Amino acid sequence: MAPLLRGQLDLGGDRVPVDEGLLSRFYLQRDDRPAWCGPTGPKSQADALVLMLARAKEDGLREQDYALEKIRAEIAHWRVPGAQPDLRRLLGLDVLLTRAFLAYAGHLQRGRIDPRTIHPEWNAPVQSADLIGLLQTALDLQQVGSALERLRPPQAGYNHLRQALRGYRSLAARGGWPLLETGADTILVRRLREMGDLPVGIDTPDRGQLSAAIAHYQERHGLAVHGRLDGQTLAELNRPVEERLAAIELNLERWRWLPHDPGTRYILVRIADYELDAVEGGKTVLNMRVIVGKPFWRTPVFSAKLTRMVFNPHWYIPRSIAVKEILPQVKRDPDYLQRRNIIVTSGMGLQLSPVDPDSIVWSGLSVDDFEYSFTQAPGEGNPLGRIKFIFPNPYNVYLHDTPHTQLFAERDRAFSHGCIRLEKSAELAEHILRGQGHWPLARVERELASGINRGVVLVRPLPVYLLYWTTWVDEEGLLQFRRDEYDADYLLRQALRHR
Repeated sequence: MAPLLRGQLDLGGDRVPVDEGLLSRFYLQRDDRPAWCGPTGPKSQADALVLMLARAKEDGLREQDYALEKIRAEIAHWRVPGAQPDLRRLLGLDVLLTRAFLAYAGHLQRGRIDPRTIHPEWNAPVQSADLIGLLQTALDLQQVGSALERLRPPQAGYNHLRQALRGYRSLAARGGWPLLETGADTILVRRLREMGDLPVGIDTPDRGQLSAAIAHYQERHGLAVHGRLDGQTLAELNRPVEERLAAIELNLERWRWLPHDPGTRYILVRIADYELDAVEGGKTVLNMRVIVGKPFWRTPVFSAKLTRMVFNPHWYIPRSIAVKEILPQVKRDPDYLQRRNIIVTSGMGLQLSPVDPDSIVWSGLSVDDFEYSFTQAPGEGNPLGRIKFIFPNPYNVYLHDTPHTQLFAERDRAFSHGCIRLEKSAELAEHILRGQGHWPLARVERELASGINRGVVLVRPLPVYLLYWTTWVDEEGLLQFRRDEYDADYLLRQALRHR
């Protein structure tokens, strides 16, 4: 039997792509004995796997990726009374079932694609498990279904998004929704009720109730909240249900990229929502608005450990900003550097030395000739504000305060060069330093007001996750949608389509 089974490992046709080494090791550990089939056909655990594969769409996965129809047909063949014995065919089914299990398990556990396909900077720990051991134990205990169930992300946010997917599939099965036009109040009321924005029990809302329902919808979709049916709100309402379904599926995939245990305390930046949450024990204890990178200067998607913070920081100006933005200003205005409290240095690393800006012929400098560095001292006008939070990464991205607080009033807040500007930097510092000596908010404020440059190293580094979610369920159970400012949904869709 062993040579026949080994031969099935290399067959094409309906092969489900998996790690071939993993597949080979599984059968090697079994001494090339079939796992799912006995002498007369498939065992009960093959049926258990089929039931799970048929539910793949509940997680936004595709049953065709696991050759479900082929598996069903093969199992049905062996259940026909008097089916002719065909050992080669039986072993082919056994290998196909193993492929399907390993593929589905891998997708549930860590997603269909490597996130670095979309975000080269992604570096979150990969969720891993011994899939061979998992499969063998599941077969021994006859618990294939429950073994696969346990591979899903355990966070409530993932499960809530699965529930939202089920609800939108139900809407799609009923034909979706008709296009809405201005003045079609009956259709608008029905739509707002279906979406949960109009409370149950209000059959004929008055003007105030309808305005409140529209405002609720606008809040959930990241729109300007005013309670009027303007053009932007109408356009969002008229997005097809299929588009909403696709967005939910994409964000379920993003959940599967994350570690199952993000930590007891962590910082979460929702880039597409321009918001930051400080999370403890699965609950948001501090929320604030943030400013993220412009589409051309995207805030990268990755995770790191926050290790220290700096009160009244210097701004070590990146070369790209120095040559593209500051150098032209200096050429136009010789006093620009002095007014901005910017120091000029030459050299690198520990060999930096100050340079008198008046000794430089700025007008003759080109981008290629520029061999200096700019550093802005702490104080008024410093773009980093009064504090920055450092989580070492190769992208030179960090969280920081800002003097330009008026920008937090904007709904869409993609204004930075990639770093994250904070609405409540002092409150975040107090939260992070809790449990590290005596650091009440008043002390943090005094430190900031002193103007003295000072670093504080964290006793316990804090995980930071910079994530790009365009759809999620918040802690109040509300399904949220956001505009895809970075076109990351499109890129992920393309990657999944061509996988």
